[in-house]
Amino acid sequence: MITNLSTYFLPEQNIFLHEINYSRIEEVQQYVRKERFLNCSDHIEVRISGDEMVRIIVTRELFFDPQELFRLSVSFGADLKIDPQKNGEYKWDEINLAEEFKENGDFVTGNLMARITLMIAEITSAYGQQPIILQPEIAGRSDIQ
Repeated sequence: MITNLSTYFLPEQNIFLHEINYSRIEEVQQYVRKERFLNCSDHIEVRISGDEMVRIIVTRELFFDPQELFRLSVSFGADLKIDPQKNGEYKWDEINLAEEFKENGDFVTGNLMARITLMIAEITSAYGQQPIILQPEIAGRSDIQ
């Protein structure tokens, strides 16, 4: 693991909304009381563009079990420039960068997850219920208690 991952990138970040998918699922039995479980999964995709740029896309998906109410996914991304002075220290295409950003990428994933959390809250409040507000952290990180 690269614990000082942020030092390998220049400080400027180009952050962008990548994709939003919201599907309302009609309930056949609206008035039947039953348990529903809300599932949340996070996915990180990293693409390398030559020796100069890394694009990270973070996606959070929400869905119910059983599949009712809605299904929602929100993705934000960031373009990071690799610091030319440190570029030769690693062969970036041979590293699992998704795992590196999951564990040590708070310098960028924190911002992306905050935006994703806000967008999910806005979208779910438009559904007519209280907004769903989730922790703005990547799920499954080893240092999260």
